[in-house]
Amino acid sequence: MSEDTKPRLRYSSDGTMIASNDGLKNVISGMGTERDRRTYSQFAYGSVNDIAELEAAYSTNWIARQVIDAPVEDATREWRTFSIDEGADIRKAENALNLQGVTQEAFKWAGLYGGAGVLLITDQPLDKPLDHKKIKKGSLKRLLVLDRMLITGMDFNVSDPMAVNYLLPNYYVVNGGRLPIHHSHFVRAPGAKLPLRMRMINQGWDDSQLRRCMEDIKDAVSAKSGVASLIQEANVDIISKEGLSDILSSGDMDTAVASRYQMFGMMKSMFRLGLLDSSEEYARHPASFGGLGEILSTLMEWVSGAAEIPMTRLFGVQSKGMGDSGQGDLNNYYNAIRSKQESDYRQFLEAIDKVLIPSALGSMPDDCEFDWNPLSQPSDAELAQQQLAFAQSDDIRLQQGVVKRSQLMRKLSEQGVYAISEEDIKQAEADEKAERDGEDFIPLGGIGGNEPGAAEEAAQVSEADPA
Repeated sequence: MSEDTKPRLRYSSDGTMIASNDGLKNVISGMGTERDRRTYSQFAYGSVNDIAELEAAYSTNWIARQVIDAPVEDATREWRTFSIDEGADIRKAENALNLQGVTQEAFKWAGLYGGAGVLLITDQPLDKPLDHKKIKKGSLKRLLVLDRMLITGMDFNVSDPMAVNYLLPNYYVVNGGRLPIHHSHFVRAPGAKLPLRMRMINQGWDDSQLRRCMEDIKDAVSAKSGVASLIQEANVDIISKEGLSDILSSGDMDTAVASRYQMFGMMKSMFRLGLLDSSEEYARHPASFGGLGEILSTLMEWVSGAAEIPMTRLFGVQSKGMGDSGQGDLNNYYNAIRSKQESDYRQFLEAIDKVLIPSALGSMPDDCEFDWNPLSQPSDAELAQQQLAFAQSDDIRLQQGVVKRSQLMRKLSEQGVYAISEEDIKQAEADEKAERDGEDFIPLGGIGGNEPGAAEEAAQVSEADPA
């Protein structure tokens, strides 16, 4: 075995053996050996969160702001609905405490800084565990948003894995204050997920969602700025003069030469006329802009991929491809938003609801659950097509006898499609009962009915066939 093909082993700080040359190798071409430059490429951790840079990017660049704000606004724009009878009272309490705005603010700061939360200010002391059984009507006073830069964790729980705050602080302290706040009063909003070891190093907080996009955002912004600067110099004027280098090297004529060509530029700007000596030559070289649009488009795609937001939502541009409206990308994006609603937003809101709902109603109702409203509203054409499909489906079920006319009337009345009164529904039910009773009554062996002449027809049949 040659020296280049021998496996080189190295050890980490905890003594774990790490192989440094795993993968495909070719000693003839040098691929995978020390002569391959790719062998020395590796990912490494930099600064986990440069807070000053993140804040500057969010405050000054619209792309960075959209990366943080767009997913949060899409996830909370249509909000939620409670199916219980007290849903209107819960909605009123949400509006009074601005729960929708508080949720948006908490998740935006969590995405920017890597963590944030909401402090539940009630009539119970903050330094004691929050007792949900003692929550009565009007107990919740305020919802206060605090990001990770405004609050510090203390006394981390590293010994009780059964507790809800395992590897998280038992108490928090607001920066500048002294009162310890028990963790049960603080509902955390997560940021971008980190491995468990990195989260412990980061004092229990997550990573910023903007940090992973910073390199691509910088590339896109710098390329756009470079193109804008290049447009300002679309044409470059060049004047050639014999012996100019000797004149400038002498050091005595620098000011005279600069004044000479400054005057030439001023005359050309004011009068579109330039005066040159017979020994001077003037040329204009236009700058080339070919391919710049493709470069910017590629950089925008990289930013869109890093942010996990389609270009139609992040930049408002049309998708590529004939007949592609970008609806497929938006559907995939909405599916990802729905997943975050269930995994992150629901857990966050249910923790707040344990205090907000008893404070609004006086007690916690049974089976008090909410559903997320659709993320997008259909257009008029889509709504009309959907209603037509529903009407055709109801008509088929009515013809098959699966449902009754009164049942369809009650369904339409509850949906608010038509102003059908309860008297109309009861009249339809009475008609259906009368029709059913008439079908069940079959006199004289099934001949006749309530129609005129039915009795005479039955008598004639009886005389013809006594049996």
